[in-house]
Amino acid sequence: MAVIAALLAVATLMGHRLHTEEVVLQTKLADQWAYYQAKNTRSQLYATDATLASLQGPQGAAVAAEWTKKAEDERRQANDIRRANEELDHETQATARRATLFDSAEILLEIAIVLCSIALLTAAPGFWYASIVPTAVGVGLALLSFLPSSAR
Repeated sequence: MAVIAALLAVATLMGHRLHTEEVVLQTKLADQWAYYQAKNTRSQLYATDATLASLQGPQGAAVAAEWTKKAEDERRQANDIRRANEELDHETQATARRATLFDSAEILLEIAIVLCSIALLTAAPGFWYASIVPTAVGVGLALLSFLPSSAR
């Protein structure tokens, strides 16, 4: 029973740490999407400015070319940010899946401890044997969550 309690403590701690990491990643992702939006909006504003400058005729051509270049730079940067955000989103989802595995392991190990407690109170060995299944599955889920997501 003490061994199961120690395993439960590890699963609980790891689950909490991963949930914290997930929140941090989600916050970073939200910040990066806001940054992407700002870059994309700035790109559109520069493109509009280039169009307005080109309406000025030959004297606006140089200014239009400059604004067009700025618009393209902003659009390229926005696309780079978008790609990085998509990768960060996959990392966030993988962290959430790992945290869920630890949560499931925690529940199973808690059930195993309850079964062990009932075995102690009733002196019925069947409850000891019954606690083996949730313990094994809980430990298996906890071990599975330590593996990289590509191995699962």
